[in-house]
Amino acid sequence: MAKRAREKVKDIDDPRKEIFAALACGRRLQIIELLKEGEKCASDLIPILDIDQSAVSRHLSILKKAGILTSHKEGVNVYYRIANQKVFDLLSIATEIIKERSKEVIKKLK
Repeated sequence: MAKRAREKVKDIDDPRKEIFAALACGRRLQIIELLKEGEKCASDLIPILDIDQSAVSRHLSILKKAGILTSHKEGVNVYYRIANQKVFDLLSIATEIIKERSKEVIKKLK
């Protein structure tokens, strides 16, 4: 019975996976932090991130597909911005978890 229940759980497609997968990359977290300041196009991000245009575009595409970013075109440039400010709440919660975990580790070492 328990085995069958586990198999059913594996089959459930959780839409949160795409968001967390998109956030599970340091470069994409950097992009999100940079876009906190306001919208930017890929050419603005390339020199800051020091990676090539195709890599920046790939990261932006993943973040957009996950619903984290939105974009609009102006002439030849595509500008990206944060789609929902709640992503910063999510990142803040992750930071709090890390701080709490660090305190626990330090406490155990004493």
